Amino acid sequence: MVVRLKRRMLLAAAMFCACAMSLPAAGADAAAGKAAQSKPVPKPVVLRGTLGDAQIQMDLRPKADVAEGWEGHYFLFGQSAKILLAGEYEDGEIAMEESENGTDVSGQWNGKFSGDTLVGEWMSVNGTTIKPFKLKIVPETGKASARSGKSSQ
Repeated sequence: MVVRLKRRMLLAAAMFCACAMSLPAAGADAAAGKAAQSKPVPKPVVLRGTLGDAQIQMDLRPKADVAEGWEGHYFLFGQSAKILLAGEYEDGEIAMEESENGTDVSGQWNGKFSGDTLVGEWMSVNGTTIKPFKLKIVPETGKASARSGKSSQ
């Protein structure tokens, strides 16, 4: 049941991101804005920001069956290992589990979107380490360079 809830939460997060990115510019027709908000198209999203003191990039996408939730990975800049993610989104809140080896859960992500920013806490699987995170959606025009994993900083 927890896994199903987490999958729903990630799905809603991705849909929220897709909807937020498709909102019309200020002054655009209100009806067009309502249509864009009522029919979001789930699509992959790239986020960048911090996990504790580390700079990270996260890639999320819907599973083949969107009802099954979302999946993806993240990496720390300067390290090549990708850490797998799976989870859900509901009512503005996201819950994901991560796995460093593809089998065992190594951490838990819990956060909330505010505009194009995801803010929350990461917790180690044993609960002994908690780190804040703040990730911002990378604009779609920057996806090609963002997906390469290279930082321009």
